[in-house]
Amino acid sequence: MKIKNIHIIILFYVSLVSCERHGSGKCEETNISTATRASHNAGETCTKCHASGEEGRGCFTVAGTAYKKDKSTPLTDAVMVLFNRDANDWSKIIGEVKRIPIDKSGNFYTTESVDFVGKYPAIITKNGDTISMNNSIESGSCNTCHSTKKGKTQPIYDFNN
Repeated sequence: MKIKNIHIIILFYVSLVSCERHGSGKCEETNISTATRASHNAGETCTKCHASGEEGRGCFTVAGTAYKKDKSTPLTDAVMVLFNRDANDWSKIIGEVKRIPIDKSGNFYTTESVDFVGKYPAIITKNGDTISMNNSIESGSCNTCHSTKKGKTQPIYDFNN
């Protein structure tokens, strides 16, 4: 009887260690972009690595890359904003929900919880330029569609600078 208990304890310990090694449990880890820090893999789909069971630090709920007009130089000194639109004037950003700084690599990311229902994304530059989508989003994995790599649509870029 004692041998069975030891096996159960060993199996339980091995399963805990192996899950942690493969990234499970990292979703509780906080990781949010800042304007002063540089990150990596600009233009790649961030959530390939920053998801449950993967190797990235934290599970990103919103992540992507923004560029300048040339679509290759990182856009910095800007923020990514999730907002609600004014029903009478679609150009108005109201009810700002989340503000995520863009880092020195042009990347923005957060592990904070986000409710995407009815939310629209925008990039606001230090000059006050606003680049926004006309459609609400269902996912925060921006580079899945907007990428210089294999994106389905144009990368996110500031058409003025």
